[in-house]
Amino acid sequence: MVRRAHGELESQILYLLRSGKRLTVKDVHRLLGEVDNYNTIMTVMSRLAVKGQLAREKAGLQYEYWLVAPASAQSLIEKVKQKFFGLKTSTLVTHLIESADDLSDDDLEEMERLVREAKEKRGKK
Repeated sequence: MVRRAHGELESQILYLLRSGKRLTVKDVHRLLGEVDNYNTIMTVMSRLAVKGQLAREKAGLQYEYWLVAPASAQSLIEKVKQKFFGLKTSTLVTHLIESADDLSDDDLEEMERLVREAKEKRGKK
């Protein structure tokens, strides 16, 4: 069995639920390639529900889970920024760029476009 870094499984579960679909633990287990222990996935999803990031509802013998709100993904990013980068977005972006081995020229051009658009929006305020 492959061991994941702390929080990686949680992030992958949240990513799967980002589509807005309701998923059971069995669905998530299958979508993750059945690499992780079913009970571990169930525990993580249950804890995410207790934290308020997921909602759940009994459907037959199991629960269906879904994201509470699209803001959940944003709050996760804010938590990462606060914990590792002191809430400084530029430090987070710098780390991502410097540590990414898979950035193509197209990716960098897209980032430059997004920065230009952000500057334009600020100029209009």
